[in-house]
Amino acid sequence: MSNGAIADRNPKAAPRCSINRDSYAFRAASAFLIFLACAGALFFPGARAQGWKWPSGNDSPVHDSDRLTPVSGKTAIIENDDVRLGFDSVSGALVQFEYKKTGWKIQTAPELAESFRIFAPTAQRSYNPILGARNQLSAIEKAPDGQSLKLVWRSLKSEYRGMLDMTLTGTVSLDGPEVNFDLQVQNNSGLTISSIDWPVIGSLGKPKAASDMRRMANEEHGGREVPIYPVFRNEMGYWGTNFPIQMGAGRYNLVLAGDQGIYLGTHDTSYQEVTRYTVELKPGYSDSFDDRVPDDVEISNHPVRIVTSIEHFPFVPSGETATLARIVICPFQGDWHHGADVYRRWRATWFHRPITPAWVEKVNSWQELQINSSEDDLRTKYTDLPQRAAEAAKAGIDAIQIVGWAKGGQDRGLPSHDTDPRLGTHDELKQAIAKIQAMGVHVVLFNKYQWADTSTAAYDRELQNHMAHDPNGIPYQFSGYGYQTPEQLEDINTRRLAVACIPDPFWLNLSATEFRKSIDLGASGILFDDVVDHAGADYCFSHKNGQLVAKSLWAGDSMLGERLRQIVGSTVGPENFLLSGEAAYDLETRYYSLTYSRISPGYIPLARYNDPFLPMMIAVTGFDDREMINEALRYRFIISYEPFHFKGNLSDFPLTLNYGLKMDEFRKKYHEYVWDAEFRDDQDADVTVEGEPFPGFSTYRRSDGRRAVVVVNSDRRPLTINVDLGKTSAVLEWASPESPELHPFSGIVDVPARSAVVVMEQ
Repeated sequence: MSNGAIADRNPKAAPRCSINRDSYAFRAASAFLIFLACAGALFFPGARAQGWKWPSGNDSPVHDSDRLTPVSGKTAIIENDDVRLGFDSVSGALVQFEYKKTGWKIQTAPELAESFRIFAPTAQRSYNPILGARNQLSAIEKAPDGQSLKLVWRSLKSEYRGMLDMTLTGTVSLDGPEVNFDLQVQNNSGLTISSIDWPVIGSLGKPKAASDMRRMANEEHGGREVPIYPVFRNEMGYWGTNFPIQMGAGRYNLVLAGDQGIYLGTHDTSYQEVTRYTVELKPGYSDSFDDRVPDDVEISNHPVRIVTSIEHFPFVPSGETATLARIVICPFQGDWHHGADVYRRWRATWFHRPITPAWVEKVNSWQELQINSSEDDLRTKYTDLPQRAAEAAKAGIDAIQIVGWAKGGQDRGLPSHDTDPRLGTHDELKQAIAKIQAMGVHVVLFNKYQWADTSTAAYDRELQNHMAHDPNGIPYQFSGYGYQTPEQLEDINTRRLAVACIPDPFWLNLSATEFRKSIDLGASGILFDDVVDHAGADYCFSHKNGQLVAKSLWAGDSMLGERLRQIVGSTVGPENFLLSGEAAYDLETRYYSLTYSRISPGYIPLARYNDPFLPMMIAVTGFDDREMINEALRYRFIISYEPFHFKGNLSDFPLTLNYGLKMDEFRKKYHEYVWDAEFRDDQDADVTVEGEPFPGFSTYRRSDGRRAVVVVNSDRRPLTINVDLGKTSAVLEWASPESPELHPFSGIVDVPARSAVVVMEQ
């Protein structure tokens, strides 16, 4: 962008209203008159002036795109050595945000600043916004030390209900480069507040030297990057939005721009409210074929800007006061690792690793085995399970995850975890588990507690009353999973799954009852499948005294995890029973010791970097799957062997099994370097091939400071790799799964095709 809103804006693009803070007019005139005076100076001619007159949601969205928050020219500043923030003293808009270490103007121009936005639906109109641009501060107060600011808005003007009895009390405080945004909401309006955008960066700028900007979100085991400049990728349905938009989830997102970035985090562990990291491009693309951001500060006389906000969904009923989740914005220098470090510092203040069976903490491997699906492919009777497990015992596999063992098969009959008479009796499964575990193989049962199969009589009879309902009283549903038969794979007879209201005491008690069945069977643990999934739902809604009441499903996740932990603690003990989950998110890892997922090319190890020692497992399904096994070495993953998509035997893919066993023997031999050491991703070393940077490596750092570099060659030809660890007094040696003894290292090593080496400081 040559002169655009994302770079340095032309100061002549929009005149600022300047008010002498000592003048009689400023001291005596009403804030309303000040707003009018400022607005007249601020607005561009034509359509932009009309933007102030039109209510949001009326006529063309051009009015929302062009509408600007009047700024007075009087600014309250808080700053330290790292950051400088300025808030307009009349509107409360964030007019300045500068990262002083680099000079990055994160908020590009005061005339494009914003303060907040609220939605408070009425019975007749869900679209009822309350815009910061229409409201002024009632009070503003800076702390004597200049490190925090208090902003108060009272009696807020809405677009379609006039003045509403709402009070917002915001506190912005500095802690080094971290900026804390805290907001309390007092609602006596007669309406429920569904969402609040605060803080809002009205025009996100990019560093001068950066050529692009991306947003990174943490999803399952990895990170995902989405472009926001010069290409802006729209992630929501264009039919339902006015502008291209992205809404990131998770405890934090990052904005990455060259060698700098911005951390946007929700520092709250209760998860009583959902937050989203929202980025909008106004007015829209210059070129929709390529998703291009306009190059200049204006296009067709409309101001160009990327609006970045954190959207809270607190659902505050009338008559209540709520304190929203703390939001932290922190600029940083470096790549995404330095942004993740902000999260890691906060995580260290609340995370305590749960007690975990010792075998899970060591190098271990699993087999996943489905014995029945929802389409009745009754693959293995309980009495035949020990025979199928014998291969795992012979190979030294540590655990078998048994899927589809419950009545109806995988993903059918939920939430029931009764045994299936077609596969055998309860006692036969219990005896089979005991026989398998006597072989030295732990049995982990595949369970689910957040769905109800809508095709069951139990759902019609009782369960439907305890599902998560939307604000209209309709149960949230998931389309379900297709298995085995053409009819179900075509989604003709798929079992639809309703989303449970997890925090409902009835559901917590029911889940506890179903969970105890796995303990009674003598299993070594469970893997809670879909533990992260609510089919897109966030709350279960109900109505009380005419008010909409929301219970967070995410808070329910923690309630259920804590309940399961209590049951384990009062029965077999956490050192003897594994609680694990599929793609468990950060707050859930307080309860689930192991998380399982899948990876693919382009994987960004954000979750692994966040927790270098979390037991994380990946699926290995290929018949000569060296590449996936090498990635397990690179990222410290447990191997889950899954031939024929977790329905086959280990002997079905000898090439994969043999290489995997060789890899794990290697990892056990050098566990101090590649298992017990801290994962550092691609930091702490430089790796090149023929003078060019080579991305296929990770580094580990032991507690004594000694490092290891894991280099993976996924090519079909051997590569000569140069590894530079900088200044080191240590002796360097290398080894590989296929050549496990230590060899002298002089800076260069030949890595065979589809193989890996580890360079270690001795």
